[in-house]
Amino acid sequence: MRRKAILFFIILPIVASAQILTGFIGGNLEKQIEWEQKFLKIPKASNCERHLFVLTEEPHPAGSEAGYKVAEYIDSVFKSYGLNSKIVDYWVYLPYPQDVSIELVQPYKVKFELKEPTWLWDKDTYDDNIFTFFNAYSPDGEVEAQVVYVNYGLPEDYEKLKEMGISVKGKIVIARYGKSFRGVKAKVAEENGAIGLIIYSDPMDDGYMKGDVYPRGPWRPEGAVQRGSIYYMFEYPGDPLTPGYPATKEAKRIAPEQAKSLPRIPTMPISYKIAKEILENLSGPNVPEGWQGGLPFAYHIGPGPAKVKMRIKSEWKIRQIKNVIAEIRGYEEPDKKIIFGNHHDAWVYGAVDPNSGTSVMLETARALSELMKQGWKPKRTILFCAWDAEEYGLIGSTEWVEENYDDLVKNAIAYINVDVAVSGKDFSASSVPSLDRFIEELIKSVVDPETGNTIFAEAWKRQNKSISKNISNPPDTARIKFGRLGSGSDYTAFLDFAGIPSIDMRFTGPYGVYHSQLDNFYWMKNFCDPDFKYHETMVKIVGIALMRLSSCDYLPFDYVNYANEIEGYINEIEKDYGDLLKGKGIDFTNIKEKIKTMKLYADSLKMKQRTFLTLDVSKLERKFTRKVGLPNRNWYKHRVYAPGYYLGYGTQVLPGINEALSFNNFDVALKEIKLFEEILEDIIKETQNLLKPKLGVK
Repeated sequence: MRRKAILFFIILPIVASAQILTGFIGGNLEKQIEWEQKFLKIPKASNCERHLFVLTEEPHPAGSEAGYKVAEYIDSVFKSYGLNSKIVDYWVYLPYPQDVSIELVQPYKVKFELKEPTWLWDKDTYDDNIFTFFNAYSPDGEVEAQVVYVNYGLPEDYEKLKEMGISVKGKIVIARYGKSFRGVKAKVAEENGAIGLIIYSDPMDDGYMKGDVYPRGPWRPEGAVQRGSIYYMFEYPGDPLTPGYPATKEAKRIAPEQAKSLPRIPTMPISYKIAKEILENLSGPNVPEGWQGGLPFAYHIGPGPAKVKMRIKSEWKIRQIKNVIAEIRGYEEPDKKIIFGNHHDAWVYGAVDPNSGTSVMLETARALSELMKQGWKPKRTILFCAWDAEEYGLIGSTEWVEENYDDLVKNAIAYINVDVAVSGKDFSASSVPSLDRFIEELIKSVVDPETGNTIFAEAWKRQNKSISKNISNPPDTARIKFGRLGSGSDYTAFLDFAGIPSIDMRFTGPYGVYHSQLDNFYWMKNFCDPDFKYHETMVKIVGIALMRLSSCDYLPFDYVNYANEIEGYINEIEKDYGDLLKGKGIDFTNIKEKIKTMKLYADSLKMKQRTFLTLDVSKLERKFTRKVGLPNRNWYKHRVYAPGYYLGYGTQVLPGINEALSFNNFDVALKEIKLFEEILEDIIKETQNLLKPKLGVK
């Protein structure tokens, strides 16, 4: 059957069909298409390049004078385009590195230089204001101990060590970046009794094992380091000292010792040049299968004989940060908001992360303002939000959401995040399931600048390589699988705290200089997007998304797809835990029945929206949240999606249920199942309420 289906797709003639835009009807559909065609002619790659050049001129970490200059530049650009723009300040707890060192003390002594290499042709590598090797929120301290290699530092890696009879208690562990958020690595090391953590970038993961390294290619050279925060964002993001409420100047703050989100053991990143000298001085057993990295020797676990001394001292202060908020006001429903966001702070220059996204945001604002001069105007308000202190822990966006929570819950339609906008040429998106179809329609309207095919066609071909070789265009029935949102960027507070439907979009590619001084304008110009065509293309994608969401006759949300997705998650739980569930009295029959009912009403809602245009179906997303958050991490309110406690960035679906089961906490699992039944019942009732006058029910 599968072979026949594939052959059917290959010989099926591709028939051009009329453009479908969910959310628009009648003459408004034609008008929207006309406006979009006009919009697509406006964005200019050269403007994106010009903005990126300015934004990456200096290292600009959050709370620095250079960071303030970047915020003021963004504000001035918005105003020059005629947008209402303002800077919104918060006062948050940010450490800066002051005295950081690491040395090998056995079997011989070496004090390592914590400075990335310089390159004559790249002026940015010479700046004296670049932070040293730094994992933000590492506690101060000096520790000395033998070293144990722990692979990626995942919980299962420590379990493997226990099976081998190797303890890390009282030791300094060295882990490679990847597979989990660096803060999770610190948490797991702490839980297993380590007194310090070293994290390094292995050439297997983003160095020469991937391809040519800088300056011959885009991958990480031996001396480059990945800075980054180890803040426990899986507990809560935002300012550590004001959990759940905004960090205004006069806000009441908890003591740092009370902050669940602050790590407890000294942690620092190093380059693989330094890691090589530590790892090649480890003895003990050879590493298990899958633990060997890319350095040119057999890896051993230790402990010792390599012994390391680390010292970390930071300057801990309440520092001022600056969000920039600009708006294009809607003419019909001005209180309703479509929000486009990205951060502007960077660990160093941040050409890719985040300023490819910031340059896209600024050019999108210009393009829409130019379109307004031609007569276009949105029904709903569009907000452009440039967040500060994302790198430390999603701080600027979280504080703003906490401060504006009531208004957002009432009026926000959707949040679109574009952070690492361009690190390559391959389109990627993550979203809530209700917006999958919206994204598909969106990227069918924009063309890849190199191939001339739609972005949709290129993305579909990448996901279906086995059947797409002989197909020039995807069939009309083609679908794309999008990711689901965990954490790691500024959509987190919008979705996980406030229940606002969210999207994250980017172009991806070989990007080996993440969070190093080489993530700069030179790298972007020479190894990634030299003509800034993909920046321009992202402007087109985001601009049309904003136009559609702000101007549609009815909101293009698909909750049938959401129900199908949840049903799949339940099936996965039953598959994973099997007979164990029955033995503990855990049953999903009620949830499955409610999912079926949700599908029926969601399908009715889908059909009725075309007739009754004022239904605000975006609020159904809020029903997946509860004021009482997830067990042991109350800040996270969403019961379908959250960052996994031991993943950090990665998505945990049905987190209350899944995490309780994974921890063998069956009483909590039963409570979470009951709570989710109530959530589904609330969604059914809300859908019924939306449909009542339309179904003739009084």
